[in-house]
Amino acid sequence: MKKAQPGASRIKLFLAALFLFLPALASHSQTTPAPLPPSQQVPRSRVIVFVHGLHGSRDTWRSANGAYWPDLLRNDPRFAYSDVEVAEYPTPSSHGKMSSTQLADVLYTRLNQDHVWDHREVVFLAHSLGGILVEEMLLRHPNVAAQVKFIVSYGTPHEGSTVARVASLYDKDPLLVDLSDASDNTFLTQLENNWRGNDSVNGIHRFCAYEALDTKPDNYFGRYLKTHARVVSYFSATYGCDVTTPPQEIHADHLNMVKPADRKAAAYDFFYRVYRNNPVREPRTATRYNIIPDLKADCDQTNANPDLPVAIALDPALQEKVSTATATLIDAKDIRAINPNPPVVTAIDPTGVAHVHYSFNGPSKKLFACLATGHASLRVDFFITQQVPIREPGN
Repeated sequence: MKKAQPGASRIKLFLAALFLFLPALASHSQTTPAPLPPSQQVPRSRVIVFVHGLHGSRDTWRSANGAYWPDLLRNDPRFAYSDVEVAEYPTPSSHGKMSSTQLADVLYTRLNQDHVWDHREVVFLAHSLGGILVEEMLLRHPNVAAQVKFIVSYGTPHEGSTVARVASLYDKDPLLVDLSDASDNTFLTQLENNWRGNDSVNGIHRFCAYEALDTKPDNYFGRYLKTHARVVSYFSATYGCDVTTPPQEIHADHLNMVKPADRKAAAYDFFYRVYRNNPVREPRTATRYNIIPDLKADCDQTNANPDLPVAIALDPALQEKVSTATATLIDAKDIRAINPNPPVVTAIDPTGVAHVHYSFNGPSKKLFACLATGHASLRVDFFITQQVPIREPGN
């Protein structure tokens, strides 16, 4: 019987080990890490929140060709710095029980649960009633209003709707009363007055689009009128909107105005242009200083000012604001009794003016003679916050 060669034995052992190892290697290579739950995902700088209208749902934004507006945004590199959230709230097709204020609180709670407010910036894309609920929500929760940069409303009845008024005769849904253009409807008037008078929200930009076509009798509230109807008029849809950006006409009825078939559609393009003109901003800081030179005091005299205004130039394009400022006396010679020491910045104006309190004395006389004049310069250092626009590729 032949003896096995040592080399052949080693090859057999290697092949056996390799055979045992390969399944484990294959199993390991096919394993992919599980996606993080939403609460652990790092949010992007901005989130775009879709808010549907009365009797709407998450499907409000879907076109007849299957295009889904939120997905069109998610896959568009021009919105790469933004997450997309599709909000939903209960609004049954008839005989609803909840008012606008109640639904505004429901909307806030759901956005909170979905970590929308974890983003540095929030923008809203709202249809019809959705725009009213967003405004009511921000008035009721001003703590989050500073994060909201703008609202784009499509067919939102800021001055009510005739169709809603007629529909309220047949359906006692409280929302129809809120959206009615009846002369005794104080809800919308009070909402607009509250918005304009509240500093926490009245700086939020509101951009508007309006429908150009009537809604058919078999759709939406047109069924109550039994005829073609303009659900929200031009004046109602554009009331209170920013005048810097003209309202956008959407050549569609009230339902289809928020169902763009592609990225070339007017509704999509309008939102894109608003987004591009209001880019994501990154917070940064800067420091600058201003020097008030050659402050003098003769012997045994005092140079003092409890409220010296010292200004610094701010760039409005970067939304610059002075957060803090400090003051000090520099190049000082022959001065004494500095009080306060160092000088104190007592207030800062929104325009970038620091108010400084300083005081110092000149030198003492020597043998009844004044041999020198005291002098110093006042330096004020300004610590400035900036909001620097950052744009996605293609913007």
